[in-house]
Amino acid sequence: MRLWMLLMGSTVGFVVVSAAGFCDPATEYESNGQCCQKCDPGTYMTSHGSCLEPQCIACGDNEYQESYTTESKCKRQPYCDPNKNFDFIEHHKSKTQRSTCMCKLGFHCSSETCLTCVPHRTCGPGYGVQSKGDHAHDTVCEVCSPGTFSNETSWDGSCQKWTECEDGYPVEKSGTAVSDNICAEKTSRWYPVWICLGVLLVAAVICAAVLILCKRKVTRDAEGEMEGCMKSCLEGRKKPEQTAKKITNPTSEDKSKVNLVNEHLPEEVDDNVDEESVGSPTFTEKGNFLRQEVGKDAILSRQESQTQSSEIF
Repeated sequence: MRLWMLLMGSTVGFVVVSAAGFCDPATEYESNGQCCQKCDPGTYMTSHGSCLEPQCIACGDNEYQESYTTESKCKRQPYCDPNKNFDFIEHHKSKTQRSTCMCKLGFHCSSETCLTCVPHRTCGPGYGVQSKGDHAHDTVCEVCSPGTFSNETSWDGSCQKWTECEDGYPVEKSGTAVSDNICAEKTSRWYPVWICLGVLLVAAVICAAVLILCKRKVTRDAEGEMEGCMKSCLEGRKKPEQTAKKITNPTSEDKSKVNLVNEHLPEEVDDNVDEESVGSPTFTEKGNFLRQEVGKDAILSRQESQTQSSEIF
């Protein structure tokens, strides 16, 4: 009896081992001596299916399942925290692969596990970038080689070659690791021509201004001469007025002249006019006697009286 039971147990164990060794470990699993089907990647298994026909449901948003599985739920995609300098991924589209959080531009992982990102090293003036930093590696700097320079700080810039001066423009100052060549400026062949043209233009403006001023002065002088000539002509047509000279204290010679003139006065002169009414004798600057009649506005010139007297004689 014991032998029989031992034989039966050995037979069952052999069958189980044979079934387990026959199942595909990637797509199948063994259950009660049978090879059962797993769910495909990107899905998870429910309890409502059977061994040969399992019930699988697709993973949800931001979930994934990388391989065939018997799991009852999918895995969550990692959260890329922007506060740790990761590029934020709002929605992970892949349901069959785990998404990798990538560092922002200019940052790299601080360790192999990449729990956070740190800034790349910067290369200062005189240094260029030998290899640019990326998600997993930092920037590597190197000294600028002869003939090159770098005058800025950057994590991705390289050394630049010195400027080659053109023909006729020699190097005024040679470049260094932090500065470029400085080319001397060549004097233009047209420079003297422009100077001469400028001088001629200034001289022409000055000459024009002088001519305008001279023309105005000549015009004013001509107008002044014309005005003076006309004034002289007008004054020449007027008779010169004789200025009467009143002699308050006549001398004996002046009295004799008065008596001589009175002797030849016309008879129409009123003899009743006394000396007080006539007043003191009045002479012109040339010695001509003037007499003022009482009650009249006109003055009789003694020069006219002398003329009449000389006609009588």
